[in-house]
Amino acid sequence: MHLIIEGRGGDWHKLQDLPALYELLDTLPGRINMTKIMPPIVTRYVGVTPEDWGISGFVMIAESHISVHTFPERGEVAIDVFSCKEFDPALTCDYLMEAFGLQEVETCVLRRGLEYGNETSMLPSPMAPHVTAYTPNITRADAVTATPSTALPGYNPNGYETNGHAHKNGHAHN
Repeated sequence: MHLIIEGRGGDWHKLQDLPALYELLDTLPGRINMTKIMPPIVTRYVGVTPEDWGISGFVMIAESHISVHTFPERGEVAIDVFSCKEFDPALTCDYLMEAFGLQEVETCVLRRGLEYGNETSMLPSPMAPHVTAYTPNITRADAVTATPSTALPGYNPNGYETNGHAHKNGHAHN
């Protein structure tokens, strides 16, 4: 399973807090039933343009990895939680929204594993209500239906769609 989060409207102080990112990456694996196999690596980055600075962090887990890249001047964060083991993406998203004070997130959940072949599931479901994208002819719904699946309204090929379900302040809205 691969949870991708693009967060916006984050708290500037939380997005630039290197010790807090270390603590988050040190404790998040246990909170989502993963196995941390090394201490997190966290560093500050200063880009060529002033708004590109931020902090990045990575923790290797037995199931794969978790990575975070923040952009405090823009109030943004990009997060990947990549695992060969199932986890609760909605709960994970809630933890991360709180950790960075995010006002809005766009998410995508991809199935991972050889048993899924080329299929991925990116439709909202009770397990992953934060999921906001479906790619026609590449992904399919978890439940097979008699009618063919089509892209959700607002589909955009860049892979980050809100489809009318952007999350603000931790709540979905249309």
